[in-house]
Order: sequence, then C-alpha cells, then structure tokens
Amino acid sequence: MDPFARSAKLRQEADLVMQAIGLHDILAPYGPVTFIGSYFLDTMAYPDIDISIPPVTIAQLFGIGGQIAASELVAEVVFQRSKTPDLPGGLYLKPRVKYGDWGRPWKIDIWSLREDIIAQRVAEMQRIKAALTEARRAQIIRYKCAILTPAGRTPMYSGIFIYRAFVDEGLSDFGDVTRYLIAHGIQVENA
Repeated sequence: MDPFARSAKLRQEADLVMQAIGLHDILAPYGPVTFIGSYFLDTMAYPDIDISIPPVTIAQLFGIGGQIAASELVAEVVFQRSKTPDLPGGLYLKPRVKYGDWGRPWKIDIWSLREDIIAQRVAEMQRIKAALTEARRAQIIRYKCAILTPAGRTPMYSGIFIYRAFVDEGLSDFGDVTRYLIAHGIQVENA
C-alpha cells in the first residue's frame, strides 16, 4: 500500500477503533484526554495511538483497563509503572485491539502522567506540528514506512527522534535520519 494511503487509512481507522471500544466515554471521567505522537501529527505508519491522561490511582487505572477489556475487540491489556526518569510516577496501560487488517493488533498507549509532564509533551508536539510542512510530513511518513520492523511497527521509542531528525535537525536523507536514530540509542532493523 502507498505510504500516504496507508497513513490516511490508519488515521481514519484510529477513530473507529476508539469509538468501537468506547474509549472516550471510559476516559472522560478522569480528565482531559491528550493525544500525542503520530495520531496527533497525522503521520501514522502502523496501528498505534498515544494518549496521556491526568494522574489516576492504580485502582482507577485498573478500572479503566477493565472497562476497555470488556470489549470483545480487546485481546489484552498490559499495565506497567514508568521505568524512565522523564516520566516519574507515570502509570501505563496498553490495550491491544483486534481491528482492521494490519498484520498486528492496534496498540493504544495510555499514560497517566503529572499535568506538568503532559504539558511538556503537548508543547513539543505543538512545536513539531507547527513546523510540519506537507513536504516534511510526506518525508516522515515515507521514512516511517521504510523502516517498519518485521513485526509491522516502527522501531521502539523512535517516533520522537524521527520528528526531531526531520524538524529540528533538518535532515532529509533517510540514511542520515537512520544514523541520527542509532546515535540516540534506537535499534533500527531495516536500515
């Protein structure tokens, strides 16, 4: 599939997935739902949605997970505590949703984070979005599709570094972008 058709189809299907499992209604009682990453920037390459919500307790997060898991489309829900210093106290919920035909389930990354951390993440996403010309957005989508792993996803933790490479560093050569990712500790299989 053409990278741009793929990205457009993923973006459209993301809304259908969230609607099908009732995600907005489930998360609404806990405060604003903030989208970041490829869904927010409209640069999707694989079935993944990144969401931040205000701080909740572990019991509340498990309640959210239970409501999400009630959907027949949900294959699993994973819980983790943040392991990185840039997300102190963060709680993570990852539902996997059987929907569409991407060779893998949809992954929804739901982070419960301090509001100042959400604000920092949003500010970076807004800064990147403001700098995204159509040409740069097209380069990012092509690049992301070019480096999809055998598992059908971009390399783990690569998203923000891809955006920084194209937007902040002004890189356009795919080899240079790959070297930038590797220099930042990202494992790129399809280099």
